[in-house]
Amino acid sequence: MPVSTEEKKRIVSGFLQRCAAYADDKLVTYQQQAALAKGNEGLLLQDKISHWTAYRVFTEYTVEELKTAELDSWFAE
Repeated sequence: MPVSTEEKKRIVSGFLQRCAAYADDKLVTYQQQAALAKGNEGLLLQDKISHWTAYRVFTEYTVEELKTAELDSWFAE
């Protein structure tokens, strides 16, 4: 039985929401570490925070797009 586009989108959205929660956890960890870091270690942690923040924002944007028909063509069989 074929899986509908809506069901595929629901599955992908659920996965991406879990990815976003993971990113949130990583951000908290790195922010806590950065608050105590000195020198180059602090700079490296700020770089990680920047990357994880971008990943988080992109993931959330994609979840929002999945609520529309914007990416429906990606789920065509």
